[in-house]
Amino acid sequence: MSEREHIKSLVKGADLYRKQGLYEEAKEKYLEALSYLALHDDLSNRALIKELVEERIQMVDGDIADVEGADEIPELNGSVQDLIRDLFSHSERRETAAFEGALALMKFGQHKRALEEFETLLAAGINPLASAKNIITCSLVLGEYEAAIERFRKWNGRSLLTNQELFYIRDFLESSLIEKGIQVELQDPETAPATTGRQAKQVEEGDPEISSITIEFEEGQLRGTTEELKVSFQFGNVLSVVVPCSRKELINILQPSAKPLQMGFYSPIAFFRGTGKITSKTLIKHGPRQGDYLYDISFDQPG
Repeated sequence: MSEREHIKSLVKGADLYRKQGLYEEAKEKYLEALSYLALHDDLSNRALIKELVEERIQMVDGDIADVEGADEIPELNGSVQDLIRDLFSHSERRETAAFEGALALMKFGQHKRALEEFETLLAAGINPLASAKNIITCSLVLGEYEAAIERFRKWNGRSLLTNQELFYIRDFLESSLIEKGIQVELQDPETAPATTGRQAKQVEEGDPEISSITIEFEEGQLRGTTEELKVSFQFGNVLSVVVPCSRKELINILQPSAKPLQMGFYSPIAFFRGTGKITSKTLIKHGPRQGDYLYDISFDQPG
């Protein structure tokens, strides 16, 4: 694996952790990527990659602060909770959207409802490790320590989680309880029944390698026009593109927003249309692209 591919692998893994609400794990991966960059001064576009990773660390720090600061938020009524869940369910994939909604509820301090949503997701085999960890997190925030322990014991020996995942959840639960002054020794995970069906469901085709994108504007000053941008980096379904500082009109229009963009995606073997969403916009402060803007755009593959 080349140095560039190794960096992409680290950041892609961190992005996946963050998407699943595993913020501490995501931060560790991002920091690992920064450490690797520090050892490879000769890597092409090193300054730009460093800027991108540092921006992601700031974002995950914000996620961590949001969750920690949500503990004292009062429980909202069901209709407001539904609104939060639906408002932050951006993905066109039903399963991914359901997970996004549950994660939003947790970030907004609606831990009881979030716990119920994550339990439904876990039972359906959707993001099982992240769902299980978030169930434990919600239980602990609610002060339901015995319930958290009982949930782990219930999962032990069943097919919802693999043995490796159970070991991870056990260690996470034990360390979290110790932080709260509770000493407990949980048994080692038993040999669980085969999870072939669930594992097979998780195997997905690799993300297509996108070399450039087009954005079709349907409103505003650029209405009726199409802009083509070269992809600088790709981490899974997140594309990074750079817009020169001279393109002020385009920079003003392209802003992080929940509104999807109509886009075209070019790969070496295919072209397809779909939607994308700008997730971040960062001013490049160092290197040859100083003054330009770096955008992260997430996209959904066509069904």
